[in-house]
Amino acid sequence: MKTLLLLIAAGIISTLVMDIGGALLRASGFTAGAPPELIGKWLQSSIRGRVFVDDIRTSLGEPVPLSRFLLYHYIIGVMLTFLFYFIISLFKITPLPWWAPLFYGLITTLIPAFLMFPGMGFGIMGLKGPAEFLLLRTAVLNHLLYGIGLTLAFRWLFK
Repeated sequence: MKTLLLLIAAGIISTLVMDIGGALLRASGFTAGAPPELIGKWLQSSIRGRVFVDDIRTSLGEPVPLSRFLLYHYIIGVMLTFLFYFIISLFKITPLPWWAPLFYGLITTLIPAFLMFPGMGFGIMGLKGPAEFLLLRTAVLNHLLYGIGLTLAFRWLFK
């Protein structure tokens, strides 16, 4: 039970680091990203079985409120943390090198690059998406931040 609670906390911390760092990068103008309401709309569409749409901006359905998007976002962050823990447990990676959670965070960029962006109608790696969204740059940097959060969380919580 303790490990379960620590993993939930690690997922929340990692996602929070991603969000705070991502907000700072967005405020600087270096990244942008798709609006959370559209990402939430795509997540909602995916839950209902429509993963791939022509363009999420014009597809059926309403943009999802920020509160629901954040719920989905943090659930995904926690699930990815559980997956990371499963992987390191499966391969008996002990002690955990500092770079492993960082690398894992970076690897999670594959999810938006090859599933979410095409699913939203923005093409592989977001290459067909609106230029002003800076999709791939934003995804890489945000997921790197998730990895930094994961590194910190595992260092703090799993001593």
